[in-house]
Amino acid sequence: MSGFSADWLALRRPADDAARSKELAREFVRTLKPGAKIVDLGAGTGAMGRWLLPFLPKRARILSVDGDAMLLRHAKAPRLRRSLAGRLPRADAYVSTALIDLVSVAWLRKFLQAARGKPVLMCLAVDGRHEMTPSHASDKAIFAAFAAHQRHWKGLGQALGPHAPEALANEARRLGWRVEIAQSDWNLKPGALLDATFKGIVDAAGLPAPHVKRARLIVGHRDILLLPRGA
Repeated sequence: MSGFSADWLALRRPADDAARSKELAREFVRTLKPGAKIVDLGAGTGAMGRWLLPFLPKRARILSVDGDAMLLRHAKAPRLRRSLAGRLPRADAYVSTALIDLVSVAWLRKFLQAARGKPVLMCLAVDGRHEMTPSHASDKAIFAAFAAHQRHWKGLGQALGPHAPEALANEARRLGWRVEIAQSDWNLKPGALLDATFKGIVDAAGLPAPHVKRARLIVGHRDILLLPRGA
């Protein structure tokens, strides 16, 4: 997998927490029984588990799974170091944050086969939308080059990038899941996260940054809930 630093994950956490769909989280949790085991895939520092915890039924537990031991040290939930390229831990339900745009169609299909019959909540998958205020003539080229970069190999096959939400929804429906989707956009105001995000986009695009102070950046994301038929 493509590596992320604990500092970056801490910086983005408030935007992640604000963007995630509480409606889909409640619908996800409604299907869980007391004592359910939930596996958080690519958990990093465990931020998704901490956000989801207040929604969970009694005695439900979250297992944070990631291949990066340094990030897992920050996770407060039970944790397991394991590459997502291998066999996934058994669970009653699965969640993730900002994961599926890093994986391939083949990985998605393998995951969906393993998770059949279980509720799944995949949060904050990029969908390719970006809005900058004020806009600049170079924005379109920068975001197009960035979208191409997002399709590069990230360790689990050719990454889906902004095609991930549609690919997951289509594959899940084909296998019989009921699919619900909600927008979960970042809405960034001037500050460290906006600056770091746009710098990362420009660096990945390989194009010069325009000399203009940005007042707002919207980064399009989707939360995708997969429920077994009848759930």
